[in-house]
Amino acid sequence: MSERSNHPHRGDEYRAGRAATNSLINAAGIVVVLLIALVTTPIALDHLGLVEFGIWSFVTVAVGYISKLDPNFGGMVMRYGAMGRVTGDHKIAARICAVGTLAWIGIALVLSPLLVAIVHPLMGHMGYSPGVRVAAERFFYWTYALIFLGSILSTLSSRLLAVGEQWIVTLIDASTRVMYGVVLIWCLTRGMRLSAIIVATTTQYVVAYLATFIVIARRHGTPYASPRGIPRETRRELRKFSGWFQLNAVLDTLTYETDPVVISVLVSPTATGLWSIASRLARQITYFGYIPNGNILPAVSAAVAANEGPAALQRIYTRASRIITLIGVVMGGLVISCGPVLFLAWLNNPFHEASFATILIALGIVAGTPRPVTGAAIFALGKVGLGTRAQAVAFVINAVLTLALVKPFGLSGVLVGTLVAKVSATTYLLLRFSRLVDVPARQLIAPWLTRIVAIGAVATVTCRVAMDHWSWALSSRSHAGLAALALAGLYGTITVVMMRGTRLFTRDDVVWLRNAMPSPIRRFFPERAISLLSSS
Repeated sequence: MSERSNHPHRGDEYRAGRAATNSLINAAGIVVVLLIALVTTPIALDHLGLVEFGIWSFVTVAVGYISKLDPNFGGMVMRYGAMGRVTGDHKIAARICAVGTLAWIGIALVLSPLLVAIVHPLMGHMGYSPGVRVAAERFFYWTYALIFLGSILSTLSSRLLAVGEQWIVTLIDASTRVMYGVVLIWCLTRGMRLSAIIVATTTQYVVAYLATFIVIARRHGTPYASPRGIPRETRRELRKFSGWFQLNAVLDTLTYETDPVVISVLVSPTATGLWSIASRLARQITYFGYIPNGNILPAVSAAVAANEGPAALQRIYTRASRIITLIGVVMGGLVISCGPVLFLAWLNNPFHEASFATILIALGIVAGTPRPVTGAAIFALGKVGLGTRAQAVAFVINAVLTLALVKPFGLSGVLVGTLVAKVSATTYLLLRFSRLVDVPARQLIAPWLTRIVAIGAVATVTCRVAMDHWSWALSSRSHAGLAALALAGLYGTITVVMMRGTRLFTRDDVVWLRNAMPSPIRRFFPERAISLLSSS
């Protein structure tokens, strides 16, 4: 009997079929989220006005910095939960989930005096009118509490992600977001302003937490377990990982998520509102680009626990990276090439003054799309320090460029600093990961990444030029909607042609992807579709 046969094996919950099912359901959930945003954003903007809309974004991001203190409890629940499922330790995820929940409660209590000390002076510095300032302060406190409730919910949801049940998390999330949208609109139409956001978000989080708790209890036993049962070696790993992740999270926040604060303080509240509008459109890149991402860490962790070797890790990494990066580039290209048309169709205003900001934010998001898969693979291998070094490089670059560019270029200067930092961090991380797995970057990364960049560049430039010269597209809201569909069709055609021309996917790649899909979806991929998408 070979040595390999004595090793545990990954279960079906970590194979391509389950990942494809989860991803497809996740995509449907994202469509629901997008539709909710399409409906609620113009209503909220109309009832709140640009200043309070900017307050919403500023406070949400500022308070959200606290959640960046997260030592990645959710990721550790997924990693050890997947490994425990392979090796037979079925309570480890519940124990780590309990640790994460207690830690979040402790962080909330410890930081609350600091919050009370800074909120009033900070809101006074923003130059709001007295009535708006009081409402903003109350909104700040409530958002602080909701951030922790959301973090506790995210940690608990990781119990389901760890066992390959992302589809359940998606169903709960989509259902409660619909509830959020209904409650928000109801409150806004009855004269509530920022408090409407608090009521709607609280309803969403409480219902989602209760639903997740009940599902876990019924399908997998107790959602939480005593942390005392965590093995000593695992406790040492958790302390080591948590330290790296907290440092990484702080650097990540200072590098990428200080833009609205810097813009509010050093530019203007109006510029913050424009940033918020631009980022809401560009954020769709992340929503769609990261559809398969929730399956990566459990799958890689299970492969590591099953001792499948470096070949399996490279295979999972390459396939996931190509798909996620391609989706991100395609979505980013659509946002960049159709920005004013999409704004007009969505908000009945092309927001030309936010056009360049939208391009810079979209490019920054696209530049970061290879990082989640790379980070998940690094974490599964227990080498989380590499991500922290990448963030340190990005932080220094972003700080220098932002300070140098914010005064002469305002909003655009801040966003350029963030863009360059993201490109630098991604490049550094990809190069270090290739060294970690002992495969040259030109063999592991360059072949698919350069082709995807070329595909996105050609399609984006072509469609943007077409839109800029198509005055009919911006003449009315209905014209903008039709033009967006036409430009998306052109973009898709160019993308498919370029995929074949650059040989991004071989026939074996497309056949593997088709076979991984559920049988009802598989019917939409006949032989002609395989030939269309593959290079042979």
